[in-house]
Parts: sequence; C-alpha cells; structure tokens
Amino acid sequence: MDEEILQKLDQVLVYQQELKTMMLALSHNPLILEQAEVWFTKEKVLDELCIAPRTFYRRRKAENWKTKRSGGTVYYLKSSLRK
Repeated sequence: MDEEILQKLDQVLVYQQELKTMMLALSHNPLILEQAEVWFTKEKVLDELCIAPRTFYRRRKAENWKTKRSGGTVYYLKSSLRK
C-alpha cells in the first residue's frame, strides 16, 4: 500500500512540474486577448475616413459617435465610426 501511495505522489509531482512549466511559458508569452478599444483623435478620424472637416462635424452630430474627453482632447471610438 505504501508503494502505491508513493507512485501516486510521484505522478502528482510530475503533473505539478508540467503545470509549473506551462505557467512559466504563459507568463513570458501572454495570450493576446480581443483587441482593446481603439480611440482616435479628430485628425485621425479625418485621415481614416478620408473626409473633410465639415463632413466630420456633420457626421459626428448625425451618427452619434461614442466620445470621451481626456485633458481637453476629444477621442472617438473606432468601432462607432461607420464608413
């Protein structure tokens, strides 16, 4: 019976070492999760959509783009912009 317990403990030790190796690999190469939200400045929106400033203001008002302010700068959520 003691021999059986020792074999099981050896198996558990092997599993533990495998898990430790996997965790170490994950800590060095984290999985890439879904792309984070991307926020554009007004200039970047003009460039991305290839539109004039007047069109920008008109579409911003009509399409209700998602915005946020940081330090006096307005940012626009890329996913809320439609081409």
